Amino acid sequence: MPQNRAHGVIRPSLHHVWSQSSIFTSFVLCSLFVLFVVAGVLAVLPERLLRRCAPWRSEILAGVWGCLGLLALVGAVCRLEGGVSWFPVFGMDGPALPMLVLLAFTGGVMGVGQRGLACALTGLAFLALSPLVFGLLAGTALVLLADRGRQGVCLPFAVIPACIPADSPLSPPALCLMVLLLGWAVSSQKGPEAVLPAGIGLFLLGRLLAEVGVLPPVQQGLLMVSGGAVALWGAVQAVRSPAACNILAGVASAGYGGLVVMLTLALAAPVKGGEFFRTATLLATGAPFLALLAALWLSRQDGGVFTPNSAVAQARGSRLALGGSLLLLSAVPPLGGFSVFWCLLNAGEVAAAHTHPAQALCLLLVLVGAACVMALGMIGLLRVGFATFVQQRPAAGGAVPQGALTGGDAPSLSSVLLLPAWICAGGAALITLLPGGWLALVDHLFAGDTPRDFAWKTLARVQFAGSDITLTPVFSVLALAVCVVGAGLLGRVFGVFPLRPAVPGAAAWRDGAPVVQQDHEALPAPVSEPSMSAVWTAFGVLLGAAEQKPTDWPVVEKTSAGARYLQAVLFRTVAWCEAQGMVLILLFLGAGLLLGLFAAK
Repeated sequence: MPQNRAHGVIRPSLHHVWSQSSIFTSFVLCSLFVLFVVAGVLAVLPERLLRRCAPWRSEILAGVWGCLGLLALVGAVCRLEGGVSWFPVFGMDGPALPMLVLLAFTGGVMGVGQRGLACALTGLAFLALSPLVFGLLAGTALVLLADRGRQGVCLPFAVIPACIPADSPLSPPALCLMVLLLGWAVSSQKGPEAVLPAGIGLFLLGRLLAEVGVLPPVQQGLLMVSGGAVALWGAVQAVRSPAACNILAGVASAGYGGLVVMLTLALAAPVKGGEFFRTATLLATGAPFLALLAALWLSRQDGGVFTPNSAVAQARGSRLALGGSLLLLSAVPPLGGFSVFWCLLNAGEVAAAHTHPAQALCLLLVLVGAACVMALGMIGLLRVGFATFVQQRPAAGGAVPQGALTGGDAPSLSSVLLLPAWICAGGAALITLLPGGWLALVDHLFAGDTPRDFAWKTLARVQFAGSDITLTPVFSVLALAVCVVGAGLLGRVFGVFPLRPAVPGAAAWRDGAPVVQQDHEALPAPVSEPSMSAVWTAFGVLLGAAEQKPTDWPVVEKTSAGARYLQAVLFRTVAWCEAQGMVLILLFLGAGLLLGLFAAK
């Protein structure tokens, strides 16, 4: 029975039937390659070439991505690995097929244009066996997703770790740079494409950490600090941003940083509880990922949920889909986010009980930081939910907000067009109820010492190897349902409803009376307190610049002129780099290969 080198363990699977030279393996690999090429071509093909098929482009692309997802799902269930001898550039290894299952959902909702092409190139990069081919395809996809000139220049540096040996001393700094750059790319996106840079980073980080094994403490600290910085950055964006798409992009960035920290603890830290951290990472790529994808798709359609009377806010079933996605993404028990948090708590307990006190204290601090980031993300989700379910309600007799569409001018969105959101939300709900099946499906995504096989007894629960701790979300859902039904029946029998809506009433003598506006007396202006301006004025008199503004000073004028010149040079350089983006990618990859060759010696 062959050995899985990416995981270092022998897995009892279907390898004795589906070998590397089997017809079924060749069929799946070639079909995936052809479908990715078709998806990329259809995403950017002009409408004049499609002719009568142009109105059906989105439906055709959805079918192509659906076939890709089914093939990847079958391959992941059958544990297919290997390639074909006559086409050695692409092949399937452990983490490729589970990641393609997630990528199929992303590609199905991203649409056409450069975003669809970037998704297809990312899928081909996951199938690439050569680091150079992976870097070229993944770097091109990141450049296509760049929304600023600076990103088009900086993001190709994120794929440099693929061209450097995993045991090189330059690999940890390159990985930290990759985490920071991809966190920046995730937080700046506005829609489902926000999850694409995060998927590239997790795929590459999981592969490299599986090869190098246990990192030294300093390198572990660098990776965790980088992931924590990205997570905090995204959480602050989720709290402060005024737009729904930016809030959810911040939540995605916070989740990406948290996954980097968990993956570092699961694969590179010699502490107890590594299986708990690995399970938490695998669960985070399931229900929370799909729920976030549905919420991101809804936040981008026709102005998003913050726009007054937007199509998403007025469409039938859109609020239900968005509310379900936000609940599945949150940490409300027993939903997807809660399962991840539950695994983290158990991991911290086991690790703190079996490690050195100093190391246990560091782990507890990491868990406290993760809880704070999760709390900030929950605040961002509450902001989106409040804007959708409270601010979008039509006010009875109230004034229409400026810029809002009324009556028949309001945009309409068919319920059929909400199908991508419903599919992602339904998949997230299914994974929440059957976490054991999802863990067995994506077991090859990140390295582990204990294989997970499909079994009926573990299909609906989260279970860890060598531990009796389990979580069964189905029982929690049934218990909550019984409590809700019981409370409703008691309220109907005794006529007590604590959440009965209040009905405002008016006195009988005021019915039909006109509204009289009363003139209120003008309030006296508040007395201004002395500020720091007097101190600065006195300081200016002391320096002899009392009658001059700071902008009139010669030093300030010369500094401003130099800054304007440097800004013009920077803009010209960025414009040239945008025009020569593909050439720069090749140069960066070649430099990375040469650097890796010299660093390996």
